[in-house]
Amino acid sequence: MRFRLRSTIYILCSLILSASYSSCDLINPEETIPSFLKIDSISLSTNPSTEGNPVQNITDAWVYENEQLVGVYELPAVVPIMKNGDAQIRIRGGIKLNGQVGSRVPFLFTNDLVSTIELFPDSQLHLNPTLTFRNDINFPWLEDFDQVGLSLAKTDFSEADVIRIEGAEAYDGKSLKMGLTAEQNIFECRTGQSFDLPGGGTPIFLEFTYRCNNSLVVGLFSRYPSGTFQIPIIVLNPSEDWNHIYVNLTDVVSSNATFLDHKPFFGFLRDDDVEGEINVYVDNIRMIY
Repeated sequence: MRFRLRSTIYILCSLILSASYSSCDLINPEETIPSFLKIDSISLSTNPSTEGNPVQNITDAWVYENEQLVGVYELPAVVPIMKNGDAQIRIRGGIKLNGQVGSRVPFLFTNDLVSTIELFPDSQLHLNPTLTFRNDINFPWLEDFDQVGLSLAKTDFSEADVIRIEGAEAYDGKSLKMGLTAEQNIFECRTGQSFDLPGGGTPIFLEFTYRCNNSLVVGLFSRYPSGTFQIPIIVLNPSEDWNHIYVNLTDVVSSNATFLDHKPFFGFLRDDDVEGEINVYVDNIRMIY
């Protein structure tokens, strides 16, 4: 009887220990040592004659592993991937829409980098993707100011004309200068060509490179059957450095189904704290949808 009792106790203790070890395995599973992707920058390759110059301001990498979003990382970035061995990695460029830090969005007009990569634990793989535009993208307006003629002209309200410049004052080759003397206060120019842009929420961006010592307004002259209305979209703050920005035209163009066409414009009134000459420079304009 005593032998049976001891055997029973032994079996119960074995079952308890076994269950205890199984519970430990569930609570503290074996951890995967991550692999790392190091992405310093994302560049753009274009056909300048049909897609404009390869100027861009891709600030983020949207990283996917097997089509699952790993995260959005400001460049340069080190991205941990919780997987070893072969993995399908997708990298999509990201931008700050309207130049706002809080409006980080994927740049959907370019092809993603998609590649099957072998990952190793606690190792770092360097990737610096070069993206290209998708085949279904339209470029209704391209202007680098290096060709004969200008697509922008002053309006009747402007006190000064547009000027093409080159050399150290320009950004790349030749640029457009919108300037006012100390006695002038209003500048405005718009395209001579009208653009029939798609509505219905179709993404439309106007991107360009700029610097200025005065606030700059960017918008559209949009034509209805009953007339034309000027619609400001964004006001850019003065900047001593050249910036490249992506202005979202989507909401304005899609706000009214009766729009007939649109003419982008640049303009400004003298800021209260700005004295003397005002100089605003623009280059590498690309309208895209």
